[in-house]
Amino acid sequence: MNQAYLLLDGAQIDNLSERLLDQGGNTKFQPLYQHTAYRELADIGPILVPVSPNSPLAHLFALEWSATAGIWLESEVDEASVLHHLRSLIHVRVEGDATVLFRYYDPRITRLWLTGLEPQARDRLMGPIRLILLPKLAHSSGFIRQENPEQPIAQYTEQPWLCLTPEQLDHLSEAKRQRLAQQLIEHCQQHFPQCLQGLDHAAQQQWVTTCQLSAERQGYSSADEVTRWASFHALLGNDFPDAPGHAVYRQILTEPGILPEQRLDNLSAELERQQLTDKEFSA
Repeated sequence: MNQAYLLLDGAQIDNLSERLLDQGGNTKFQPLYQHTAYRELADIGPILVPVSPNSPLAHLFALEWSATAGIWLESEVDEASVLHHLRSLIHVRVEGDATVLFRYYDPRITRLWLTGLEPQARDRLMGPIRLILLPKLAHSSGFIRQENPEQPIAQYTEQPWLCLTPEQLDHLSEAKRQRLAQQLIEHCQQHFPQCLQGLDHAAQQQWVTTCQLSAERQGYSSADEVTRWASFHALLGNDFPDAPGHAVYRQILTEPGILPEQRLDNLSAELERQQLTDKEFSA
């Protein structure tokens, strides 16, 4: 008989342990980073917790966490075996023999990682996991099912057994772009609602893509940098900084000897100066 589990991202869910305890005294959970080299990060790492369909925890997952902060798993083996295998996947080797943490429990990464593989390779990676449920936005069918059971159960070691190629890493970076796009939409809905007013989902995605590409052309790629850049687009228009009236901004962006973060500060100062000037003229 299958047992269902949630694998939840403690980095995306504030006070995850406390919220799980609030579900009832019998809610037992296992931090994957415990008993690993990353034990000090256990409080913000992934957590495995058994779940029953139609339970309060299942409803909470569906309502708040399923889109970005965890995946639903089902397995026929004991919980310890499930835990061992999932723990073995928390880090991977990449080019240059470097070791990095692997957030495979983000459903957007799960989809990109597993769905393009041949069934034999995918089944090996899933180990004792028979089924992974994903939100429809992450996967058209809503699930990934193991085709060939009886796969070996991996064990955590300090040297990762799993390797990701540069091509796989580039493919998985799409999940990062998706997360940033959603953050930009939420940021603009809160602070600049007028720039997205009347736009459907596809048009909103196009707007944030334009912002991201514009930011990348100026050398900005981090979430904080792109979010600040999007604020200029929201206030000055999609043709920022190339519009005829944006010469002063272009001058700031091309000024030599200035650090990228300082350029953003200088842009903000100039925008504030122009807004104050406009208010004086309209007074």
